Amino acid sequence: MHIEVPNHYRASQYDYTAEVYIKKKLSDRMYKLKNGTLVQRDWYSSFLLYCHDYRTQNINENKCMNEFNECYNKEKALIERIKAKGIKVLNSGIKIA
Repeated sequence: MHIEVPNHYRASQYDYTAEVYIKKKLSDRMYKLKNGTLVQRDWYSSFLLYCHDYRTQNINENKCMNEFNECYNKEKALIERIKAKGIKVLNSGIKIA
């Protein structure tokens, strides 16, 4: 599937918990949302693309709030599996022992 979004969308910079754009360095692979939730940058960007509203061309705040916990729990489970199996994911920010 292919999704085109306008330049103002900036999925990797938006914090849906604070409803603001927060510029981050490209090297920041893991970061905390304003509510304290730690997210992996690429996953979070894809989540916000999932929450794209085709009519308004903006982030659908309601969809973010309604879908985040379920999607985030899947992300956490995947990260735990990656760590448990010792899978190295380059440039992800996921630390394995």
